[in-house]
Amino acid sequence: MTEHPPVNALSAQNIFNVSCKSYVVTGAASGLGAAMAEVLTSNGAHVLLLDRDATALKGIHDRLQALGGHVKSQPVDVTDAENLKKHVADFVSQRHGLDGLFANAGISGGPGFGTQSGVLTGCIEAQSPDTWESVFRINLHGVVNALQSAVTVMKQQKHGSLVLTASIAGVKAEPFVSYAYSTVKSAVIQLMRQAAIELAPHGIRVNAIAPGFIETNIAGGRLHDPATALSLSKRVPLGRLGQPTELHGLTLLLASDASSYITGTLIPVDGGVLALS
Repeated sequence: MTEHPPVNALSAQNIFNVSCKSYVVTGAASGLGAAMAEVLTSNGAHVLLLDRDATALKGIHDRLQALGGHVKSQPVDVTDAENLKKHVADFVSQRHGLDGLFANAGISGGPGFGTQSGVLTGCIEAQSPDTWESVFRINLHGVVNALQSAVTVMKQQKHGSLVLTASIAGVKAEPFVSYAYSTVKSAVIQLMRQAAIELAPHGIRVNAIAPGFIETNIAGGRLHDPATALSLSKRVPLGRLGQPTELHGLTLLLASDASSYITGTLIPVDGGVLALS
């Protein structure tokens, strides 16, 4: 006879429980990172906020703390591997472990060739080695640095959730974004898959999200421009841009035991754009 769990064990509060658990979020000062931190702290988690923008970081720290959130913050550039590892290690020591890390920090690398402002600056002839280096260092090496800062303790614990922010531009050609951004996001997706296979025997899950056109400050805030937003919305089956708050549910899923059998997976949050591919 099949045994069923008690009804209270099936409540959303239990299934998606992150209360008193510990997480690190990079790129936490705004946009998707701020939304991730917001939902985690609102549900009782302890969160270390990391971002290189000290002013914006203090703003989100103070806001979440005023709402009763358990937050710590530290200005950190994810390309500075030793400094990043130090601050994560300090947090791990204080919290006696680490349940998850969201490797979210990233930059756009400028416009793509398919935008009005990027016809000249975003085309293949105009690609700058300096820009590519910056995008690779932050969007790829920074992710590797973040993973390395968390993996040792997670192996010791035999559990943990690592979540990488990729993009739909890493799956399909996307003229709106830069060559460097789309290329690196493809690499992030493959990094996630490699790490998922290696770390699965240690009880560590590794997944990635693929945001679509979500209204954040990345790319110089171009998605806040009404004309740009209208143009992009016409390419989205749901007919609109996404909002950072629409990452709340997925954040809780991947941070909690609700996703205990999910690893090596790329999850789009794109209003249906990839369904058109």
